[in-house]
Amino acid sequence: MAALLTGNDVARGTRLMIFAALLLASGATSARFATEGMNVFVVVFWTNLTMFIMMSGYMLIARPKGGVHSHKLPLHFLRSVFTYGALVAYFYALAQIPFANAVVLQSMGPIFVPILAFLVFRRLSDRYVWLGVAISFVGVILLVRPDRIGVSLGEISALLAALGGAAAALVIWSLASTEPVARQMFYFSFFACLLSALPLPWTWQVPTLVQLTPIIAVAGFTIAGQFYYAKAFSSAPGDKVITWSYMAIVFAALFGFAFWREPIVILSALGAGLIVGGAHLATRAR
Repeated sequence: MAALLTGNDVARGTRLMIFAALLLASGATSARFATEGMNVFVVVFWTNLTMFIMMSGYMLIARPKGGVHSHKLPLHFLRSVFTYGALVAYFYALAQIPFANAVVLQSMGPIFVPILAFLVFRRLSDRYVWLGVAISFVGVILLVRPDRIGVSLGEISALLAALGGAAAALVIWSLASTEPVARQMFYFSFFACLLSALPLPWTWQVPTLVQLTPIIAVAGFTIAGQFYYAKAFSSAPGDKVITWSYMAIVFAALFGFAFWREPIVILSALGAGLIVGGAHLATRAR
């Protein structure tokens, strides 16, 4: 991978990551509508295909500087492999263990980012990053309130989803030093579309017009969220801003209350506060 050379504007990176979290939470909310009556793998394929069409249209019309020519195709492909693998592992975990348990274990991704950064690049994150991530993770536990977590294939799968997400974040962080965000998103949507087509012989289904509407919404929110996610990594060190990705869980809880009347109790509010406080602490300077 390329060296972790990005900007150092932590304030801008924080704003971009919070906005990315809002967009990704909106995409997850749309997915709850899209998966009604459709296999999740089919939804993933049509979402990725729609994202690729959107990005292809953008590259043809906007013609951003540098275009799609890249010397980092293996890294672009690796990012899509990690992301798709994490998604499949997460779906499996959701089918095997309680929803809250899967969310909490999958949310360990930001904890793995500084660990992988040290193992791969010998970058040692400062104490504020480690402390901030830990505080925010406690906030996730309070917000989601899982049942007793044991050791099973479901729990292991959720942890693998977290590890895959962290590995994808590290690749994005590495790509940010040389690759424009638009090019990153083009290749991400292309390779993700190819990978998500693998299960189609067993799951093929054509969405109806009613089902296509939330799929387009998922694709739009996801491509925009991933765009600003990558922009955040190009603006500031990834280990300093990754904790703000936990805001997606906070936004999802708010959407759950707004659309499905899912209750927000005192512990949920306290958990949200810890997520914000921990993320803010992680962005402090040495």
